[in-house]
Amino acid sequence: LSHRSCLYAEMNLVMRAKGGKSGRQSAKRLPHLLALTDPDRAPDPHAALAHLPRGAGLVWRTYQTKPSRAALVSLAHAARRKHVALFVAVAERKNPRPANVGEHLPEFRLKAPCTEKKYARGRREPRGTPVTAAAHSAPAVIAAARAGVDAVLISPVFATASHASIRPLGVTRFAALATLAHSLELGVYALGGVTDKAQMRRLGGSKPTGYAGIGIFKRLSSMRNPPGYS
Repeated sequence: LSHRSCLYAEMNLVMRAKGGKSGRQSAKRLPHLLALTDPDRAPDPHAALAHLPRGAGLVWRTYQTKPSRAALVSLAHAARRKHVALFVAVAERKNPRPANVGEHLPEFRLKAPCTEKKYARGRREPRGTPVTAAAHSAPAVIAAARAGVDAVLISPVFATASHASIRPLGVTRFAALATLAHSLELGVYALGGVTDKAQMRRLGGSKPTGYAGIGIFKRLSSMRNPPGYS
């Protein structure tokens, strides 16, 4: 596709956002809770998996290291036994993922030229697996929708140890981005500093698909229905 074609597709998405439908339908099959590994705070995906309840999800972020096929298959089997949805995040996709393993895209992968519908369900390998993406701004949310992902992880909502130098969005700015995402038929996760039920209740008006984080799951691993979820 030409640069003009890509720009035209993005403009269409912006127009849809002004009066579009809710993104709840595509979010129904996504987990309510989503844990992320972190190279400093939670590097071991098997340890993170041990804290998660049935029906949760785990994003194994492997930007610095390329996991072996055997390691990915082993984690996928462990997640399946616990009924936890597994997503893998890589800096560059080269090899097909095991069946039933979803993908999480860092925001920079949304900035590649002409990504329109690149991750749409009919083009995924394995077919039908869920895809999420990181989003820190309105242009990133629009790019995620253009790419065809299922949901965005909007961050950082509150102050977080992982990104101490970054100004958090706060409740109002998060709500604006969540509204945009829903209008583009995207699921929404609140990520960054969401550490207790009180903070989840503050975000409930934005009707997030769920909540994502690192340390949160060590305290809330038994919670199946987070506050504010509908």
